[in-house]
Amino acid sequence: MNVSSYGTRVRMLEYWAKFAPSLESMMLDKTAGQMHLDEQEEIFSLLPSLRNKRVLELGAGIGRYTGLLASEAYRVTAVDFMEEYINVNEQNNKRASNITYIAADVLDLQMPNKKFGAIFSNWLLMYLTDQECVTLLQKILLWLEDGGWLFFRESCFHSSGNMSRQTNPTFYRTPADYASLLEAAWVSSNDSILEPAETGYGFDMVSVGSLRSYIKHKNNSYQIYFLAKKVDKPMDSKDSFQQFLDKKQYSRNGVRRYEWIFGKTFLSTGGFTTTKNFGVDVLGVDLSVNMMTVATEYLSEKKHLDNRVKFVICDITKSIYEDNSFDTIYSRDTLLHISNKEELFKNFQRWLKPGGKILFTDYTRSEKEFSPNFKQYITDRGYNLLTTQQYKELLEKSGFVNIRAEDATDEFLSALHAEISRLRAEKEEFLKVRTANEIYCNTLDAIATRY
Repeated sequence: MNVSSYGTRVRMLEYWAKFAPSLESMMLDKTAGQMHLDEQEEIFSLLPSLRNKRVLELGAGIGRYTGLLASEAYRVTAVDFMEEYINVNEQNNKRASNITYIAADVLDLQMPNKKFGAIFSNWLLMYLTDQECVTLLQKILLWLEDGGWLFFRESCFHSSGNMSRQTNPTFYRTPADYASLLEAAWVSSNDSILEPAETGYGFDMVSVGSLRSYIKHKNNSYQIYFLAKKVDKPMDSKDSFQQFLDKKQYSRNGVRRYEWIFGKTFLSTGGFTTTKNFGVDVLGVDLSVNMMTVATEYLSEKKHLDNRVKFVICDITKSIYEDNSFDTIYSRDTLLHISNKEELFKNFQRWLKPGGKILFTDYTRSEKEFSPNFKQYITDRGYNLLTTQQYKELLEKSGFVNIRAEDATDEFLSALHAEISRLRAEKEEFLKVRTANEIYCNTLDAIATRY
């Protein structure tokens, strides 16, 4: 452990030594009782199956989750750097015979490679510096089996508990910050120092969202969970489509620029004037980590919608849903990114309930030949453009009926002209805010690249 990390750990030991090991101190809240039960149930429901898996629990504390994890997992290794807390944990879960208890700092912890099918932590990374987080995440990649799961939950933006604290050494990051830290974590698949490999392991973010139990009890949308999976990952994975989206078109800078033009939370022409909310329950999916973390932050501002909206990071072309799952499938200017549209439409047909509908808008092409400039543009963007008629034929081939394909060019041109006029009128303010956002976002990118 380096000098900087040592100083951080000393401060954390001094901080937690002031709290006796109890449910209230673990949650730093005087009203922890019922909230704890609701939180337990919710978090456990978010985990992948732990059956027959070895689970490593980091920052286990007095065992709020240790016994619950042990009730399904093959074996649980519970770790906490406060010996007094881990002793209480062992006492609380003494009836479980499949738990090993370790008093150790996670940064000093040594575990065999590929030992665990899942690693779980609840309020841990927020007590580590950025460098410590990446160091630990890289160790976790080594400890996880291929395809193993990482689940962690953190307080974002600000504190949530009502316990009195004279000092608070917590790092309150944004969801996007944690996404950057996950992205920065990478380990080589080759153990040899003399022969470094370009292949290795990293994380794919699977799901991120606000804990509803905290919205219910504390009106707090900033308790954020993350579920990630260990995957094969080249040293330079910029060629993957997800990396293309996050690094280029939908980088943090790119998202903010789109919003300035089209309106907050909108990335395409027309903004709210072309979008209506019908009060339905929504499962929102996207491949871009940046998009999902920004979406989660915005959802946290709309507490009345949290029980109706869930976000998942996934590749929709590889997703699996049960037949008859949805009443409606809606897509806004997204399908141009997907080449195999026929297979996707056939999946949509299966996923929809009888009588269900699909509604989507997309950028299409005319029958004319592309100009050299436009051909280069769609190549750079990776777009796959079809004509309106081709879309209609694909939908018919996939089993859809009563298809209405409309050319909305005039409507969207009108919206574009209005947006351009507004942008011109606010050009100086746009440039000022854009510069500030780029400085902030480039700083986050530098942190991820450095570590």
